[in-house]
Formats: sequence, C-alpha cells, structure tokens
Amino acid sequence: MILASGLPVVLDLAMEVDLLGPDTLTVKADHLFAISKEAIKRRYLDDLWRAKAATSPRSLSAIVLSEPVVDAVRKELRKRTGHSCDADELTRLLGAEVIRADIS
Repeated sequence: MILASGLPVVLDLAMEVDLLGPDTLTVKADHLFAISKEAIKRRYLDDLWRAKAATSPRSLSAIVLSEPVVDAVRKELRKRTGHSCDADELTRLLGAEVIRADIS
C-alpha cells in the first residue's frame, strides 16, 4: 500500500497476543488491555509503540554502530587484548559479523 504522499506504509508490530498460547488468562488480559476503550483514551498503545520502536533491533543496531559506542568498544578491545583496531574496520566487523544483516 502507498500513501497519498507516495511513501510506502510501514507496519511495526507493537504487541502480539496468542489467545490459545500457554500464558495465563491474566497475562493475556493485560496484553489485550492495550486495545480497550480506556487504554485508547489514555493513549497507552502509543506509549507501548514508542517503547517498542526505541528498543527495536534497528534502533539498537544504529546505537551500537554509532561513533561513541564503536570508540568505547575499540578502547575496551585494546585494553583486553592489546590489539589496536581502526574504528572503520571495527564498525564494518560489528555490522557484518555481530549484528544480523537484515537489521543493520
């Protein structure tokens, strides 16, 4: 589906409830609260979605590959192993070897 602005619609899963799953009824009811009238009034689903987006694999991989984090990893690597690695090479290694390709 394409929006009127020409941009594709992006869907991100904020919550999943397996009604036939092994969770207790209380856990299932707590999950379903997010789509209740009261939760919609309190914008609970928006808060839940923001929390999921902030901790999504894509967001976390962007943070791990950021310059300050790569620099801290490089310093820790040098401290622990004595090996001095260039920041660009370490970024490439983290992106290719540590973080899954479909999220980096």
